[in-house]
Amino acid sequence: MPNGANAIATVRMVQMVTITELWSLMIRLTSEVMGFVKNDTEKLEKARQQVFTVLNFFESQLDDSPYFGSNHLTLADITAGTLVTQLPSIGVPFDDYPKLSTWCDHLMQRDSWTATEPSPEAIDASIPQAKALMRAYLT
Repeated sequence: MPNGANAIATVRMVQMVTITELWSLMIRLTSEVMGFVKNDTEKLEKARQQVFTVLNFFESQLDDSPYFGSNHLTLADITAGTLVTQLPSIGVPFDDYPKLSTWCDHLMQRDSWTATEPSPEAIDASIPQAKALMRAYLT
């Protein structure tokens, strides 16, 4: 955790936005991409627009720091990174978010980050459970 009230507030805001906003949007978008649930086109577009709103917020929070609220990895980076780094794989590009793109690159270059990435086999094994959870959540 960084020192200073502003840095701590940044970390907490990024964590809260990730958990309260981005998580549910990711469920909707991922369920559509993976074919788990057929989403209403209007709901899907609304979710994509809300993701872009979150990304705009995250972009603004990075300022000139490589990580949220600090020059070092914070809890916000870990929390947000688990979801944000997955967005390009479900069709959400970072083209308009250069700071966020660089931030993702920093995360992906960390040995600890790559060591904890799930293997393709682990992802395949989790799909039936993920499908059931997403259907229950979205229906």
